[in-house]
Parts: sequence; structure tokens; C-alpha cells
Amino acid sequence: MESNSKNIKTFNYVWELIKYKPWLYLITVISWTASGIIPLIQGIMVKGFFDIIEGKPSLKIGIDGLLFLIVIITLIRILIIQLGFRTDVSNKFLMSALLRGNILNCILKKPGSKAIQTSIGEVINSFRDDVEQVESSIGWLSWLIGQIVFSLIALIIMIRINTKITLLVFVPLTAVIVLAQKSEKKVEKNREKSRQATGNVTGAVGEIFESVLAIKVSGEEKSVINNLKNLNEERHHLMLKDSLLTQLIDSVYNNAVTLGTGLILLLAAQVIRSGSFTVGDFALFIYYLAFVTDSIESLGNFLVHYKQTGVAFKRMANLIQSKDSDELVKHKPIHLKEGIIKKSNGNRSGKIKDSLIELSSLEVKSLNFCYENSQKGISNINFSLNKGEVTVICGRTGSGKSTVLKTLLGLLPADSGEVYWNGEIIKNLQSFFVPPISAYTSQVPNLFSATVRNNILLGLSEDEVDLRGAINLAVLEKDTKQLENGLDTVIGSKGVKLSGGQLQRVAVARMFVRNAQLIVVDDISSALDRETEKTLWKRLFKDNLRTCIIVSNKRFAMEQADNIILMKGGNIEAQGSLMDLLAECKEMQEIWN
Repeated sequence: MESNSKNIKTFNYVWELIKYKPWLYLITVISWTASGIIPLIQGIMVKGFFDIIEGKPSLKIGIDGLLFLIVIITLIRILIIQLGFRTDVSNKFLMSALLRGNILNCILKKPGSKAIQTSIGEVINSFRDDVEQVESSIGWLSWLIGQIVFSLIALIIMIRINTKITLLVFVPLTAVIVLAQKSEKKVEKNREKSRQATGNVTGAVGEIFESVLAIKVSGEEKSVINNLKNLNEERHHLMLKDSLLTQLIDSVYNNAVTLGTGLILLLAAQVIRSGSFTVGDFALFIYYLAFVTDSIESLGNFLVHYKQTGVAFKRMANLIQSKDSDELVKHKPIHLKEGIIKKSNGNRSGKIKDSLIELSSLEVKSLNFCYENSQKGISNINFSLNKGEVTVICGRTGSGKSTVLKTLLGLLPADSGEVYWNGEIIKNLQSFFVPPISAYTSQVPNLFSATVRNNILLGLSEDEVDLRGAINLAVLEKDTKQLENGLDTVIGSKGVKLSGGQLQRVAVARMFVRNAQLIVVDDISSALDRETEKTLWKRLFKDNLRTCIIVSNKRFAMEQADNIILMKGGNIEAQGSLMDLLAECKEMQEIWN
């Protein structure tokens, strides 16, 4: 992915985004170009106004006519600018929504354990700052086109009036601005460092809020605050350095017009006496000077901004880790208007053949996975189960139990092996093993800072699922009654208002409410008391209707198993019924006892 990100062509990406809504962007360009050209007409009118006062009228209409035209043209320009703003804002919003949507889709398509390889702070910075950088550049480009058109025409008009003054004023000004632009590289480096420092602070704040309990238990509040203080001081230093240099360069740009006006005054004094340069010409030069100087400055700033946009694209491409970095700007519908039909649930059954939705048999052949830069993983995993059967995976800590589940579900990318569902090979495990095919509860479940109800439903419509049944299966009915607002209780960041056992059972209820063909659970009873655990297992195995793959070393779970897989060192040590394994396998006897 790194080599791919180095080959990113910024223009190609920008062009793809422009093509997303080409007519909207074209209207924006036309609007900004028109609003940029109108000051040319206003400048000529200002020249005519002063020529009339001087007694050398260059236009055939009087002062009243000129003032009337200036007002009318100004009103027209206001309307054009309003149109430009509306289309520009809409286009920027669509482009940023497209980029953020594509980034999110790419992350969600990745195997769960490899979805994000950077800190959360850097991810947030990419979603916020890098996307804004791109949309700003494309919007700036549409506005810059009008400025360049204005400047070229204005320079032609001024050269026709007096070539010498035009060159003597604008050549030095251009040189000053170009020299200032050279120092923009230093600004870019400073900005990159300050952006990184901001990401470090954002990430640290996020980690602090996520680990409040661990910080308080270890009594390390002061050291954590000191670390955050140091990060903020570093950010303050870098931001100050960046701001100081930026203000210095801005002062050069801001004084360029004043410098140009002084040059025009010095150069125009002699030619005005000779009569070859009128007061109207002088007024026109002063009027155009600010616009042309601003255009030169904007062009230089845009070139630097454009380079920063290339850096932003590289960061976003690294974030999505896609072999095809064009996924970043892939066109897709963005629904901004009301009335869009909302899908009732998150099931993807529409993408799965009817013959595969209902489970008949599952077979795993030679499944292998090895963690990067490590020899640990799983090797040559083979097992099968039929509808209604329960398979329990047991073993010591670090034997590879959870890795088997994650590789089977596609949360870890399998190095080799095959998985068959109803006799058909499954090519994309991650996209296949989702509701209504399978539902999974991990050893450490993740909950959102929402209500208990929303955490269980997670996008499903309550009218279309058996919420109460799922709560009952998860042994959560008494807990919900004791919560202050029942199912509508907001659980706080990562479920801080719930106990460890309640967290697990909310996640279990979320799994059951999806009514999947295959239930996959990873040591879900680790935080439960003995009585609650026993009730949960009884309800899970009631009537022997559910097909389950369970990671557990608990006796009750193994007693209900049709098949037990004993893991050791990433390999299957033994496999069979509980009675057979207890009779023949010493490792199983030690785990059982």
C-alpha cells in the first residue's frame, strides 16, 4: 500500500471528484468567472467617471448614467456571487460526503482486525482535515479560474494604456510575491508538524476518556495529565511557529498593494503632466492593481495548497489500505433529500442465494492463518457441523481458540484453506458471515454510547424482530427493569454504566435479535456469576434448535457439545465427543479438571 500511495496523481483524483457532479461544478466556474470579469467593466466605468471630471470624457454617457450602470452591474454581481456560493457549497458538501463515505466503506470492508492500522486521532484528522483540504482546493480552483481570466484581460487593458508603467509596477510585485512563495515550503513543513501534533493530542484525549477506569485504578491521574500537558505544549510551540511564519508571509502579500500604489504614483506623476496618462487611467490602474495582485497571491497560495492536497490524498489512501487507491474517489449516490426509503434492517440476504441462507452443513478444510511478524496463528484447522449441532472449541490461553473463530468469520484474513456452506465454497468470508447467515459475540464486546435498546437493535427495526425474546435469551430481563430508564437508559462511553456481565449480555442480546442461522460466541460467560451463566447456557441450548460454534472451557458448555475441538499451540490437538476426549486425551483431562 505504501508504494501505491507514493504513485498517487493528485490531478487524477481532483478530476474524478470534479466529474462526480460536473454540471454543478461548471455552473460554479461560470458564476465565479462572471463575477470576476464584472470588475473589469466597473474599472472602465471608474476610468470614465474621472475622465468626465477631468474634462476628457472617454465614454458617451454622463455621470448619472455611469452611476446608474455601476449600481445595476453591482446588483447583478451580487446575484451571480449568490448563485456561485450556493452551487459551490453544494458541490463541496457532495465531494466531502463522497470522500468520507468511501473512506468509511473501505474501512468497513477490511477484516475487522486490520481495518485501522493508525491511531484514532489520525483517523479523525483524515476524516475532518484531509477531506476539508481536498474540498477547499477544488472550490478554490473554480474561483481561481475567474481571477486568472480577470488578471489577463486587466493586464492587456493596462498594457494598451501604458506598457512601461504596467511592467515597472507588476514585474517587481510579482518577484516579491514569488520570493514569498518560496518560503511557503517552510510553512508546509511547519503545518505538517503541527497537524501531527494535533493528531497526537486528539488521540491522547480519546485514549484518556476510553481508559478512565484503568487510570483511576492505577492512580496515574497526574502522570496522564502531565503527558497530555506535554503534548499540548509541543502542539502550542509548533502551532505558534507555523502561525508566526504564516503571518509574516501574509504581511508581504497585504503590503504588496500599498507598494504597487506607491510605484504607480511615482511613475504616473510625470506622464500625467504630459497629458498621455489621464486621471481616469490612474484610477483604473489603482482599481485593477488590488485585483491583479490578489490573483497573483492566490495563484501562489493555491499551488502550495495543491501540494498539501496531494499529501492529504496520500494520507487518506494509506488509511483505507486499498490495493486500488481509486476506491477513494469512486462515484456512488449521495442522498441529501428527504423521502429516501430507509432499509428496515442491515441484513445482506439480498446478495446471498436463497439456497445458502438456511444452514444445512458447514465444513472447514485446512484453514490457516499466521499473524504478521510472528509465528503464532492457527494451522490446518478441519471440522464440520450440521444444522442444530453445537461445536465447542476449548484449550489453554493462547492456544488459538479465538483466532479460529475470527479467521472463519473473515475478521482475520485466512492465509489458505476453504470454507463450505451447504456444500458451496465461500470465497469472501467477511462479507458472507453476517446476519442472517451468522451472528457473533466477541470475548470483549464493543458497545456504543447510546441506549440499551439501540445497542441491541443496532439499526434493525423493532417491529420486525423479537426484541423481548432476545433479551430473555440473554438473561437480561431483570437488569433492564432495574436500569433507571429501562431499555432507554443511555449506557455511556463503552457502556460505563453497566457491569461487565451486563455488557456481555447486551452484546449477546444483540446477537440473538438477528435470528441468524449460525451462532458464534467467544467465551461470553467470563464475566457472569455462576447462576446467571447457568441460566444463559440453558436458554441457549434449549430444544437443541440452534447451530452454534462456541469458545469455552466451561463444563456445562462442553457437556452440551456434539463435537469438541481441543486446541494446542495453534493446532487441533484432538477432536470428538466429550467422553472420547476425556478417555483418550491427557490435555483434555487437565482442562476438565
